[in-house]
Amino acid sequence: MAQNYSKPIVITKGGTYTGNWESNNADVPAVDIQTSEPVVIINSNIRSAGILIKSWYHNADITIKITNGYGLSPTPYTGSAKTRRFVALNDFKNLVIENCYLEGTAGIGVGDNYRGNGTPDQTIRIRYNLVKNIDGRVYAGTVHSQFVQFNFKGSLPHAEISWNQVINEPNRSLVEDNINIFNSRGTAASPIKIHNNYIQGAYPLFAADSSFSGGGILMDGDGNLKTCTAYVEAYENHLVNLGNYSMGIASGNNIRYHHNRAINAATFEDGEKFLMYTSGFWSLDYYKKGTTFSNSIDNNTIGVMAWEWPDNRRDFSDIKGAIVAENTHITGTITTQHEAAEFGIWQQKLKVNAITLGPVGKNKPFIPF
Repeated sequence: MAQNYSKPIVITKGGTYTGNWESNNADVPAVDIQTSEPVVIINSNIRSAGILIKSWYHNADITIKITNGYGLSPTPYTGSAKTRRFVALNDFKNLVIENCYLEGTAGIGVGDNYRGNGTPDQTIRIRYNLVKNIDGRVYAGTVHSQFVQFNFKGSLPHAEISWNQVINEPNRSLVEDNINIFNSRGTAASPIKIHNNYIQGAYPLFAADSSFSGGGILMDGDGNLKTCTAYVEAYENHLVNLGNYSMGIASGNNIRYHHNRAINAATFEDGEKFLMYTSGFWSLDYYKKGTTFSNSIDNNTIGVMAWEWPDNRRDFSDIKGAIVAENTHITGTITTQHEAAEFGIWQQKLKVNAITLGPVGKNKPFIPF
């Protein structure tokens, strides 16, 4: 349904806001939230050539529900590159994003400092969203972009990234890691939970290229023991047709990957094989900071094709700083039929759990998948 869009809005007071806002200037966010008071955006449509929703250094408390977000064609910018982040948040108390639809955006970035009180009412919850084609292109260039990236200081309890469907199409998207937790941490009593997400597709800008640095879910960070990623639990996720890797640990401790499903035919729909590297699970002390330990990769189901490796398989690559146990390897050649069946498993899971993804009611978008 066609929408009439208003010019960008600057929000300086708490409250509930509904509208259709757009920005055709990469330097100007469509929605700029400049208050620490609770702001709710609901039943809205937002599109931008740069950041869609921005809040920098306002100790934000933001809830976004039943809202559609679209990236417009990038325009020239001044200063640093302006990605089309659906949400770009620095300094925050609380962020809730639920039942939204994102298309052609650069995803969600949360950085700087967590300034909440540690209760369930002041955390991060990203749930029940439909996402199509994370796209890190900017005017005359590219920037690493993710569906979700955490890069903040402070220990955050009660955080959850769950029940999201992310589908990136080859040659129509440019995602780095679909989920990247960088120098960010939960707590021992309440780890960051990443669960029941369906993530399909991670490719270079030209999908047939042989070089690609992105992938599925990554624990990352170059910090020391006080600041590195820690206390994360990722489980019951579906990782499908991902270039480079499915789930990795570049740095971090007290991380558990369990009961996930990594299914990868390493093949495009037209039958062409990936030229880029592919693998399933890995763990390293990549930054050589001595921070990767007390991790577990267990009870996962894995079938990842990797052309030119022995038996054309690469379910695991380097493993340091993690226990690997009780994983199940799918035998034989993984095909695109296996991947299609995985999407069916996901849809059945949604049905059994009575989960509705994306906007509901009058704000439901047309989604061609």
